Amino acid sequence: MAKQLPVPPVVAALSARLSQIGFERTRRAVAALALSVFVSLYLIVALNAPEGLGPAMVALSICYGIAFMGVVAEWFWGRWFASGLGWSGVMVAIAALAMVGWTPVLAIYGGLHLIVVVLLMGKKMAARYDLQEAWRERYKMDEFGVERLRKTVTRAAASLPSLILWALGPKEDGMAFAVTGIAALAFATLGLRGLVKMRSWGILALAGAGALVAIFGHVGPAAFASLDCNCELYARLPSMTSTLALACLAAAVLPFTGAIVRYVRRAA
Repeated sequence: MAKQLPVPPVVAALSARLSQIGFERTRRAVAALALSVFVSLYLIVALNAPEGLGPAMVALSICYGIAFMGVVAEWFWGRWFASGLGWSGVMVAIAALAMVGWTPVLAIYGGLHLIVVVLLMGKKMAARYDLQEAWRERYKMDEFGVERLRKTVTRAAASLPSLILWALGPKEDGMAFAVTGIAALAFATLGLRGLVKMRSWGILALAGAGALVAIFGHVGPAAFASLDCNCELYARLPSMTSTLALACLAAAVLPFTGAIVRYVRRAA
């Protein structure tokens, strides 16, 4: 079994309290409201976005719109997908704050994403989504399978915002890199689709997206070094987004690595 990432004590305590308190419908509504804010925000930004960022903003709005629908409709994967976007926003906010210093806008951005993550935590919320009997019986999923799938979908969803900005954002490397970015985004999207349909090719698609990002992205920890001035942040955007996307995609594929290796050995 893949090792579960440690959860901050404050978040774990809030999750435990929410599990005891309940109010699942209210929590779902507030989480959906926070997601709807980003749907509208990215659409508005797309209308006045800098050159080359318009398509990325529209794609981000669609991405958050899918999360909104998943949470409101209580699709079994909706909580996982929305939580992945939430964790992505939290990571981006923390990285940006560490680079440029305290900025209220970034703090609000990260706080809204944290609200989504925390409100969708807990056993009672899980019972409304991933513990629904219908889909588990249809796909013959046990507790271990549900937990492993949850981690993979959440981590893959967390890669989408960064992957969208890297794939559809402005590039100075030529058309070949632009096409590669779009291909990586397509692989990741198809991979997520395959996962929720319980198709093994979904993992391979995510791995393919990660490979493209690793080869053609400007991956490296130097992208998150402190800035002397805010003007450098936009220039580092491709490196930041590709690095975050690769990290999340690698974490998504990790729970299935052992099974893939065993299958290849048996086939050989």
